Amino acid sequence: MNGLIAWAPSFLERTHGLSVAAVGRQFGVWGLLGGALGGLFGGRVGDWLLGRWSGGRVVVSGAGFVLGGPVCAALLLVDELRLFVPLLLATFFLYSWYNGPLSAVILDVVPPAVRASVIGGYVLFSHLAGDAIAPPLIGYLSDRFGLRPAMLLLPTAGAVGGLVILIALTTVGRDMQRVRA
Repeated sequence: MNGLIAWAPSFLERTHGLSVAAVGRQFGVWGLLGGALGGLFGGRVGDWLLGRWSGGRVVVSGAGFVLGGPVCAALLLVDELRLFVPLLLATFFLYSWYNGPLSAVILDVVPPAVRASVIGGYVLFSHLAGDAIAPPLIGYLSDRFGLRPAMLLLPTAGAVGGLVILIALTTVGRDMQRVRA
């Protein structure tokens, strides 16, 4: 997400001819709306599914990224600005599903004595592995291949990340029972 956020002004200026000021006004509103709705949706659906299946929260977290990958790719490939806003809203919506459910899964599978430390480690790792690396990596790749091809790394990473999250479906039920015991 932060790679997309960091490079959106340059991307929209270069590919769609928008000024940085226009990008700031429009991108922020649609990104905030999509992200807020996605976070709420992911949390509600994850909790609802958990009531029916121990993997409910995991599947919502992974599915948002897997489904969001192609939508984000379309966002980056579309040349018609009128399609950009709905795709931007959908990308932020899907990429925000994981926020509540993934944190809840972590709390569900670790012993109470280390929950705060594990969440702290998760937040640190997610920022180091994603937020800190994505903007300079996109810049580096942009210098070599162009901005659009460089930014296509983002939906690829999102989809792969979603698939990695879904691997947790193989153990989450067992892990939750172990912590309850």
